[in-house]
Amino acid sequence: MVVCCLLLSGCSSRHVDYRSISWKELASFAYAPSVTPRSKHKRPIHLPKAILRLNGTPLRLSGYMMPVEMDGENVATFVLVRNQALCCFGRTPAMNEWVMVRFPAGRSVAMNMDQPVSVMGSFEVGEQIEEGSVISLYRMVADRVEIDEGKPAGWQAN
Repeated sequence: MVVCCLLLSGCSSRHVDYRSISWKELASFAYAPSVTPRSKHKRPIHLPKAILRLNGTPLRLSGYMMPVEMDGENVATFVLVRNQALCCFGRTPAMNEWVMVRFPAGRSVAMNMDQPVSVMGSFEVGEQIEEGSVISLYRMVADRVEIDEGKPAGWQAN
C-alpha cells in the first residue's frame, strides 16, 4: 500500500505509536444514548470496557472525510466514516459508526473527500451532549492525516 501524507498546516513532527483500530471494533455493540430530545432525565450508558479503555489512546483509523468546518480551503473539522455510502445518499450511520475529527488550534488539512484516509491522533470516548442531545460518542484530535492510495473504488474500511 502506498501512503501519501496530507500536510497539516502548523504541523510539528513527533514519534507516536498509533494502534490501528477497525470500525468493526468501534461499532461492535448496540448503543443507546443516555438522553433523547423527548426525555427529561439522563440515564447511565453502558459502553463495553474495551471501548472505554480506548479513551486517551493514540489510534489510527481509516475511512472517508466528510468536512464540517473549513479554514479557508482546508478542513479544520470533519466526520470520519467507514465508507462513502454513509453520507448523503446512503443510510445515516449509527452514533458508534463515525468519529468527529478536529485539529489543534491553528492546524488544518487539505480537503480530500474522494479517497480513503487514515487519521492518527488521540481518541476520545464518551457522550458529548449539547442542548439535551448527544452530538457525538467518538472524537479524535488529529496529529496526522494520510491518503490511503491504491484502494479500489468503493473501498470500505473494516
